[in-house]
Amino acid sequence: MLREAKKDMRKRFFAKRATLDAEYRKAADAAICAAVGALSMVKNAECIAAYMSDGTEVDLTAFMLECEKADKRIFLPRYSASPGVGYEMVEIDDLSQDLVTGKYGLPEPSQKLPAASAEQINNMLWLVPGVAFDKIGARLGRGKGIYDRLLKNSNGLSIGIFYECQRADKVPAGEHDQKLDMIVTEKVIINLKN
Repeated sequence: MLREAKKDMRKRFFAKRATLDAEYRKAADAAICAAVGALSMVKNAECIAAYMSDGTEVDLTAFMLECEKADKRIFLPRYSASPGVGYEMVEIDDLSQDLVTGKYGLPEPSQKLPAASAEQINNMLWLVPGVAFDKIGARLGRGKGIYDRLLKNSNGLSIGIFYECQRADKVPAGEHDQKLDMIVTEKVIINLKN
Protein backbone atom coordinates (compact mmCIF):
# COMPACT_ATOMS: atom_id res chain seq x y z
CA MET A 1 0.00 0.00 0.00
CA LEU A 2 2.74 2.47 1.03
CA ARG A 3 4.87 1.43 -1.96
CA GLU A 4 1.97 2.02 -4.38
CA ALA A 5 1.14 5.40 -2.82
CA LYS A 6 4.77 6.47 -3.19
CA LYS A 7 4.96 5.17 -6.75
CA ASP A 8 1.83 7.12 -7.75
CA MET A 9 3.03 10.33 -6.10
CA ARG A 10 6.50 9.94 -7.62
CA LYS A 11 4.98 9.70 -11.11
CA ARG A 12 2.80 12.80 -10.60
CA PHE A 13 5.58 14.93 -9.12
CA PHE A 14 8.22 13.87 -11.64
CA ALA A 15 5.78 15.12 -14.30
CA LYS A 16 5.20 18.43 -12.45
CA ARG A 17 8.92 19.10 -12.13
CA ALA A 18 9.56 18.18 -15.77
CA THR A 19 7.10 20.86 -16.99
CA LEU A 20 9.04 23.74 -15.46
CA ASP A 21 10.01 26.32 -18.07
CA ALA A 22 13.80 26.59 -18.63
CA GLU A 23 13.88 30.33 -17.79
CA TYR A 24 11.87 29.80 -14.62
CA ARG A 25 14.12 26.89 -13.62
CA LYS A 26 17.24 29.00 -14.14
CA ALA A 27 15.86 31.88 -12.01
CA ALA A 28 14.61 29.44 -9.34
CA ASP A 29 18.02 27.71 -9.20
CA ALA A 30 19.73 31.09 -8.69
CA ALA A 31 17.26 32.08 -5.95
CA ILE A 32 17.67 28.74 -4.15
CA CYS A 33 21.49 28.84 -4.36
CA ALA A 34 21.48 32.39 -2.93
CA ALA A 35 19.06 31.44 -0.13
CA VAL A 36 21.08 28.35 0.83
CA GLY A 37 24.35 30.31 0.77
CA ALA A 38 22.88 32.96 3.09
CA LEU A 39 21.79 30.49 5.81
CA SER A 40 23.87 30.89 8.98
CA MET A 41 24.13 27.11 9.48
CA VAL A 42 25.52 26.76 5.95
CA LYS A 43 27.99 29.59 6.50
CA ASN A 44 29.14 27.89 9.71
CA ALA A 45 29.26 24.33 8.33
CA GLU A 46 32.66 22.74 7.88
CA CYS A 47 31.51 19.83 5.68
CA ILE A 48 28.61 20.20 3.22
CA ALA A 49 27.02 17.23 1.45
CA ALA A 50 25.58 18.33 -1.89
CA TYR A 51 24.54 16.56 -5.10
CA MET A 52 24.78 16.91 -8.87
CA SER A 53 21.44 17.66 -10.54
CA ASP A 54 19.96 15.16 -12.99
CA GLY A 55 18.73 18.10 -15.08
CA THR A 56 15.30 18.23 -13.45
CA GLU A 57 16.44 18.70 -9.84
CA VAL A 58 17.56 22.06 -8.49
CA ASP A 59 21.05 22.78 -9.86
CA LEU A 60 23.43 23.67 -6.99
CA THR A 61 26.50 24.25 -9.19
CA ALA A 62 26.59 28.03 -8.51
CA PHE A 63 26.42 27.40 -4.77
CA MET A 64 29.18 24.77 -4.92
CA LEU A 65 31.44 27.10 -6.93
CA GLU A 66 30.99 29.76 -4.23
CA CYS A 67 31.92 27.13 -1.63
CA GLU A 68 35.09 26.32 -3.59
CA LYS A 69 36.07 30.01 -3.53
CA ALA A 70 35.41 30.15 0.23
CA ASP A 71 37.47 26.97 0.85
CA LYS A 72 34.44 25.09 2.19
CA ARG A 73 34.59 21.30 2.06
CA ILE A 74 32.05 19.88 -0.41
CA PHE A 75 31.12 16.19 -0.55
CA LEU A 76 29.15 14.49 -3.32
CA PRO A 77 27.64 10.99 -3.52
CA ARG A 78 29.46 8.21 -5.39
CA TYR A 79 28.21 4.73 -6.15
CA SER A 80 30.13 1.97 -4.40
CA ALA A 81 30.07 -1.67 -5.49
CA SER A 82 31.16 -2.73 -1.99
CA PRO A 83 28.52 -4.99 -0.38
CA GLY A 84 26.05 -3.08 1.79
CA VAL A 85 27.41 0.38 0.92
CA GLY A 86 25.34 1.59 -2.04
CA TYR A 87 26.46 5.20 -2.02
CA GLU A 88 29.26 6.91 -0.13
CA MET A 89 30.12 10.59 0.23
CA VAL A 90 33.39 11.83 -1.27
CA GLU A 91 35.13 15.19 -0.86
CA ILE A 92 35.84 17.09 -4.05
CA ASP A 93 38.25 20.00 -4.42
CA ASP A 94 37.47 21.03 -8.00
CA LEU A 95 34.10 20.57 -9.72
CA SER A 96 35.75 20.86 -13.12
CA GLN A 97 38.32 18.11 -12.53
CA ASP A 98 37.19 15.70 -9.81
CA LEU A 99 34.04 14.30 -11.45
CA VAL A 100 33.45 11.39 -13.84
CA THR A 101 30.27 9.92 -15.31
CA GLY A 102 28.78 7.62 -12.68
CA LYS A 103 26.64 4.50 -12.64
CA TYR A 104 23.38 6.27 -13.57
CA GLY A 105 24.94 8.73 -16.01
CA LEU A 106 25.26 11.53 -13.45
CA PRO A 107 28.57 13.19 -12.59
CA GLU A 108 30.08 11.77 -9.41
CA PRO A 109 33.51 11.87 -7.72
CA SER A 110 36.31 9.88 -9.31
CA GLN A 111 37.16 6.47 -7.81
CA LYS A 112 40.64 7.87 -7.10
CA LEU A 113 39.25 10.11 -4.35
CA PRO A 114 38.84 8.71 -0.80
CA ALA A 115 35.41 8.24 0.77
CA ALA A 116 34.43 10.45 3.71
CA SER A 117 35.20 9.21 7.20
CA ALA A 118 32.43 8.24 9.64
CA GLU A 119 33.25 11.39 11.65
CA GLN A 120 32.87 13.62 8.58
CA ILE A 121 29.55 11.94 7.69
CA ASN A 122 28.32 12.40 11.24
CA ASN A 123 28.98 16.15 11.15
CA MET A 124 27.94 17.01 7.59
CA LEU A 125 25.28 19.52 6.72
CA TRP A 126 23.15 17.80 4.07
CA LEU A 127 21.59 19.40 0.98
CA VAL A 128 19.12 16.76 -0.13
CA PRO A 129 17.24 16.51 -3.44
CA GLY A 130 13.88 14.83 -3.78
CA VAL A 131 10.73 14.36 -5.82
CA ALA A 132 8.23 15.84 -3.33
CA PHE A 133 8.03 17.25 0.22
CA ASP A 134 5.39 18.24 2.73
CA LYS A 135 5.07 20.78 5.56
CA ILE A 136 6.25 18.36 8.26
CA GLY A 137 9.51 17.52 6.48
CA ALA A 138 8.57 14.19 4.91
CA ARG A 139 10.48 13.68 1.67
CA LEU A 140 9.76 11.47 -1.30
CA GLY A 141 12.93 10.41 -3.11
CA ARG A 142 13.48 8.32 -6.23
CA GLY A 143 12.70 5.09 -4.44
CA LYS A 144 16.17 3.65 -3.91
CA GLY A 145 16.54 4.80 -0.27
CA ILE A 146 19.97 6.32 -0.94
CA TYR A 147 19.52 9.44 1.20
CA ASP A 148 17.56 7.61 3.90
CA ARG A 149 20.57 5.31 4.41
CA LEU A 150 23.09 8.17 4.28
CA LEU A 151 21.14 10.42 6.68
CA LYS A 152 20.55 7.59 9.14
CA ASN A 153 24.31 7.64 9.91
CA SER A 154 24.58 11.38 10.47
CA ASN A 155 23.72 13.85 13.20
CA GLY A 156 24.08 16.69 10.71
CA LEU A 157 21.27 19.04 9.71
CA SER A 158 19.36 17.99 6.57
CA ILE A 159 18.03 20.66 4.21
CA GLY A 160 15.66 19.58 1.45
CA ILE A 161 16.24 21.42 -1.84
CA PHE A 162 13.08 21.65 -3.93
CA TYR A 163 11.08 23.72 -6.38
CA GLU A 164 7.81 25.06 -4.98
CA CYS A 165 5.86 22.86 -7.43
CA GLN A 166 7.16 19.83 -5.52
CA ARG A 167 5.15 20.72 -2.40
CA ALA A 168 2.61 18.02 -1.50
CA ASP A 169 -0.20 18.06 1.06
CA LYS A 170 1.13 14.86 2.61
CA VAL A 171 4.01 12.62 1.54
CA PRO A 172 3.48 8.92 2.32
CA ALA A 173 6.30 7.85 4.61
CA GLY A 174 7.42 4.71 6.42
CA GLU A 175 9.49 4.37 9.58
CA HIS A 176 12.80 4.11 7.64
CA ASP A 177 12.13 7.40 5.77
CA GLN A 178 14.28 10.18 7.19
CA LYS A 179 12.57 13.53 7.86
CA LEU A 180 14.16 16.83 6.81
CA ASP A 181 15.16 19.55 9.30
CA MET A 182 14.60 22.37 6.84
CA ILE A 183 13.30 22.97 3.31
CA VAL A 184 14.43 25.60 0.83
CA THR A 185 12.48 26.43 -2.34
CA GLU A 186 12.68 29.42 -4.66
CA LYS A 187 9.93 31.07 -2.59
CA VAL A 188 10.32 29.98 1.02
CA ILE A 189 12.56 28.61 3.76
CA ILE A 190 10.77 26.24 6.14
CA ASN A 191 12.56 25.52 9.42
CA LEU A 192 11.24 22.28 10.93
CA LYS A 193 13.82 22.02 13.71
CA ASN A 194 11.99 24.31 16.16
